Order: sequence, then structure tokens, then C-alpha cells
Amino acid sequence: MNPSPAFIVIDTNVLISAGLLPQSTTAQALAVAVTHFVIAQNHDTWHELETRIARPKFDRYFGEFGRLRHLIQIAQSAAFFEVSAQASISRDKTDDKFLALAMDAGAAMVISGDLDLKEVQSYKGVEVVSPAQFLDRMQTHPDPHA
Repeated sequence: MNPSPAFIVIDTNVLISAGLLPQSTTAQALAVAVTHFVIAQNHDTWHELETRIARPKFDRYFGEFGRLRHLIQIAQSAAFFEVSAQASISRDKTDDKFLALAMDAGAAMVISGDLDLKEVQSYKGVEVVSPAQFLDRMQTHPDPHA
């Protein structure tokens, strides 16, 4: 019997950075995450990703269809949730949606490069880790169900 999928939340800056810099730590973290987890998304987090990745400052990195390819790859590794949980802890209140999503998805981790979100460290059983911390953790504990 296959265990139920393990979910993980990855914030917008990490998802975009992974697409911009394919050899980066964030890209490696995304690659490992989609191998072991399903990325949890909701309407608000997906909307933020779609609107931020469309900014003209990213044009030179993605090329004509790069954004679309990157979004499709993320969507193929994602599950979408309705969020009912409330979180109000981050200094930047727009980051609280990632913690609420993690709680509703049953995700134990949020991968983030955002300083305000990383400052939280842990909230109601959800740990906030950097891409490098996530990679270190997966080297020592690769089974998300363990």
C-alpha cells in the first residue's frame, strides 16, 4: 500500500528563483522537493506566483516560453487546497498565507528565502527552512514519512 503523499509549501521567491537560476541552491531544493513531496498551493499563493513571475524584470531570464514552462512544471507537481486555517505571526502579513496553507495541507515545512518568514522559524508544527537547510535535512532524512 502506498503511503499518502507528503506535502510541502514552497514560497514564491524560492519558486521563481529556481526558474531564474537553474544551477542554484533554490533550483536544487525544488528538484529534491518534487521528488519527495507534493507542493501545496492555493488560490492566493498561485496568484502571487503568476503575477510576480510575469514582472518585466524577469524577461531576460525566462525567454519567450520559459515562464509558462516553469509554471507548468510547478503545477504538475502541485496539489491545490482550500485554506481555512488562520496564521498571524509574520512581520509581513502577506507571508502568513504560506503558514496557513501548510497547516491545512498537513505540511511540516515551508521552504522560504524570505527574511520575514524565515524569522518565524516554527509555527504550530510547521517549520520554516531555507533552501540550503532543506537540502541538508533531506541528506540526513530523505524519507518524508519518517
